[in-house]
Amino acid sequence: MDMFVQKILVRTDDFQLAYRIMHMLRSRNIDVEQVSLKQPLPSKDAIWIGTVDEIARKSSEGRPIAADLESIDLAVEGAIFALKGSSKTHRFTIGIDTGPRPGIAWFTDGVLIDTKQTESIEECIKTIDSLIDHHDFQHLLIRMGKGSPSHRNRLLNAMIQQGYVVELVDERKTSRGLNRNQHSVSAIRIATLAGERIWEMVELQPTEGEVKELQRRSRIKSQGRVTISSDLARKVALGELTLEEAIDEIT
Repeated sequence: MDMFVQKILVRTDDFQLAYRIMHMLRSRNIDVEQVSLKQPLPSKDAIWIGTVDEIARKSSEGRPIAADLESIDLAVEGAIFALKGSSKTHRFTIGIDTGPRPGIAWFTDGVLIDTKQTESIEECIKTIDSLIDHHDFQHLLIRMGKGSPSHRNRLLNAMIQQGYVVELVDERKTSRGLNRNQHSVSAIRIATLAGERIWEMVELQPTEGEVKELQRRSRIKSQGRVTISSDLARKVALGELTLEEAIDEIT
């Protein structure tokens, strides 16, 4: 392969996905080549398309673009845009796997830049604000998994309040064959799937299941010494208290 001629590489062990992508790119007269996932890239700037799991494992190699059979069009458009080499980012996309420890993945025009596992809703919001402040783009899109309602809605309201474009993505589409703890990998898939646009802030109303889960976590956190009340658990779910503060109110 000529290292000085930029082309799109299809670098995946998913043969059905590879066939579909190759066919779509060739039908648009785009220079494309299929290579093995084990094969080293010809340059550090090589544009390649793989599955979510494959680019999560090799996110530091080249300029990876995530694809699955439901989002091939998005992946192909992103690859073509990257191939054109525009210096200005057209679309900056952030995917969020919602929950008590949200995972984040961010893309410029379909190319995965990086992922991060955050430890709280507050850290997640600060990370997103920092990412937005430090990137130059024309359009911003935030895609969030539906996740647990209270964590999701706190994040959703924070994003809507700042005027960001937010879509909610069906969480069930993001976890097929994934380790449930791979929040960053789920965030990559969430970022690549179209969702439902949310226009208004939502009411925060913790579910009974979330309250019971926080009570369970309080027992674990306190090594079995205390179980926080349902009222305190609701305050934790709404972000009014941390779990540690709720436990301290009892002890």
